[in-house]
Order: sequence, then C-alpha cells, then structure tokens
Amino acid sequence: MIKRLGPYKAPGPDGIPNAMLIWNADLIVPYLGPLYRVTFKLGIYPDNWRESTMVVLRKPGKSDYSLPIAHRPVALLNTIGKVLSACVAEDLTSAAEEHGLLPSNHFGCRPGRTTMDSLHYVTKYVKDAWRRKEVVSALFLDIKNTFPSVAIDRLAHDMRSRGVPREYTDWITRKVTDLMDTNQSHCHSPRDWTRGAHYRALPFSYTMPT
Repeated sequence: MIKRLGPYKAPGPDGIPNAMLIWNADLIVPYLGPLYRVTFKLGIYPDNWRESTMVVLRKPGKSDYSLPIAHRPVALLNTIGKVLSACVAEDLTSAAEEHGLLPSNHFGCRPGRTTMDSLHYVTKYVKDAWRRKEVVSALFLDIKNTFPSVAIDRLAHDMRSRGVPREYTDWITRKVTDLMDTNQSHCHSPRDWTRGAHYRALPFSYTMPT
C-alpha cells in the first residue's frame, strides 16, 4: 500500500512526506502494523491523525475569483493516518467484490469499472428496449455536497446491514468524529469527513438503494 503513494505529494500537519515512507518502508512497516492493529483492538483513533491542513486553490479558467465556487479546497492529511485509511479502503473494496455487497449495476469506486462502462451499460439498456418497441424514461440526479452531508450513524447502519463487520464501521465512526482542519485558525467540522480521504466514496456506496 505504501508503494502506491505519490512520493512528492504535500504532507499534512505532521510534516511527514510520502517519500519518507516509501524509501524506508522495510524499516517502518514492522512498527506501523502493530500500531494500526491496536486502533481496532483498543477502539481508538489518535486525535492528531484527525488533523489536516486545508489549502484553497484557484480553479483554472474561471472569470471571477471573488466567487467561492471558483476555488477548490484541498485537505492535506497526516501521512500515518492516510496510509491506514488506504488499508481500510482496500479491505472494504475486496469484501464488497468478494461477497457481492453492492448491486451488480453499481459502478462507482469499484475496481475494473469506469465511467465509460456505465455509459455503455445505459446505452445498451436503452437500445435493447427500443428493439422491443418499448419507451425508456430516465432520471439523472446531480446531488450537490453528497459526501459532506453523509449521516454517519445511518452510513454505519447500512454498512452493517450489508454484512460489513462492526469493527470497520466503528473504526470509521471514530475516525470522522471531530475532524480538525488547520488554515489560519482551527475549526471543527464533524460532518465534512470525506475531504482527502482515500475511501471517501466507497462507504457511501453502501447507502445507495439496491
């Protein structure tokens, strides 16, 4: 998992660059493994792993940068916590595929499935209906601010109802409680838990109707 990190991405408040983990993985991994496992065993998530540095970037090609929508916030997460999040995401992804926890026609955040695959699926569905002389009606929704608005309790309930072990849902709940962003000052944002997270969209998949 460490080898998949971008070596030159900006670090979070801990100041640890990804390159340090990549180049010293053989020395660090024997210590990271027990450290990560204890977060599950003892039911804890270190407070400093919840911290992130918020950087606001200008979106290119915008005509008026006085508008908030012309900017994009980027959360720089602490490196140690980011690696653990990636490991959890890998486990959840494998479980979803191995045990069929998501609908067969769900494409988001799934390995081997792309936007083009979903477009081909919809196109084939429509053309097959036309060949049967049927009419197809479609409703497309663009839901604004979906991830920051996730109800954590409901998300955990839906994941457990699909068979995700409680140790994972409890870990996610602990992780996203009292997140802290650092810019000019500190601000608590317990709901907006997905910024910069490796697995931000995958858990949300469990809240989608089957």
